[in-house]
Amino acid sequence: MIGIVPVGNRKVEIRDFELPEPGNGQVLVDIKCSGICGSDLNTYRMKWNEIGERQNLILGHEAGGIVVEVGACVRNIKVGDRVCVYHFLGCNNCKYCHEGNYGWCESMKAYGLNIHGAMSEFLLAEEKNCCVFPEVLPFEDATFLACSAGTAYASIKKLDDFATNGYIAIIGLGPIGLIASILAQKKGWDTIALDLSENRVNFAKKQGINAIIRRKDKEITEQVKEIMDGKQPIRVYDTSGHPDGLADAFSIARNGAHIVSIGKGKRVYQYSNKMSVSELVEKQITLKGSWVFTLPDYYELLELMLNKEISFNKIVTDRFKFSDAQEAFEKAADINHAGKVVFVK
Repeated sequence: MIGIVPVGNRKVEIRDFELPEPGNGQVLVDIKCSGICGSDLNTYRMKWNEIGERQNLILGHEAGGIVVEVGACVRNIKVGDRVCVYHFLGCNNCKYCHEGNYGWCESMKAYGLNIHGAMSEFLLAEEKNCCVFPEVLPFEDATFLACSAGTAYASIKKLDDFATNGYIAIIGLGPIGLIASILAQKKGWDTIALDLSENRVNFAKKQGINAIIRRKDKEITEQVKEIMDGKQPIRVYDTSGHPDGLADAFSIARNGAHIVSIGKGKRVYQYSNKMSVSELVEKQITLKGSWVFTLPDYYELLELMLNKEISFNKIVTDRFKFSDAQEAFEKAADINHAGKVVFVK
């Protein structure tokens, strides 16, 4: 089989790998769709000397496909099942694994990070990571559910309980920001989304999202008030991965607001010098971090998608073959690119 590996300096290569045999508790998945995540782009942008042994490791952790072979002791997954593959693996014995929160397991591994990933014709996966995926949804939705949609759902859910109405402002219109905007609208929240990229804002508008360009010649708070009839948001959701994005979140939040931030990028998380910590105190802001999602979140989101007839495949803008990996990564890494890039087979 072929797989995509990073080699540094914004280059990826197609390499041949031996087709794996599923062992105890494992299945072999024929990959039908695999997405390019922001974390894959972080790897893509590394220097060659930073890549190290990862140049021998297949990238990717957003996977949807069909089970074609099962190993011993597999009980709940069978050949022919459509599956979405959850990307973290754990020891399966600790508190966090029992909660479905493999990402916090001390023995955590992840597809595309330290074991072969999903940008390949086939993926060797643990049965416990394979979530049965319904026929009514396209495989593109499986790639979203495996990472970006699950992350958006789990994090925006943290803004559910403290207020029943009011505005939400979403900072950043990458795939997670787009999905969060769609979910917020489905919840009935008055939603405004902001981004620095005109292309991303225009793409969001085509998806029915109330989006505006973050202007540099005007105070962000005044800009938001103009759109929100003089009000400020009670909920703010930062997906920017940039300290200035979080600073904007503090600026626009109203008194008593709750802010959830998921964007961390490669940076050491530090306050921007544009942020006034006094706003945190005076406004009595509640700031929450959020990181990926649990297996229970997957099933909650899937049920919501089925009940509300939600599909995220309209966010997919570019579909590539695995053999066109370099072109696909260049497209996804373009700072002005809007939407999602996936590999399809």
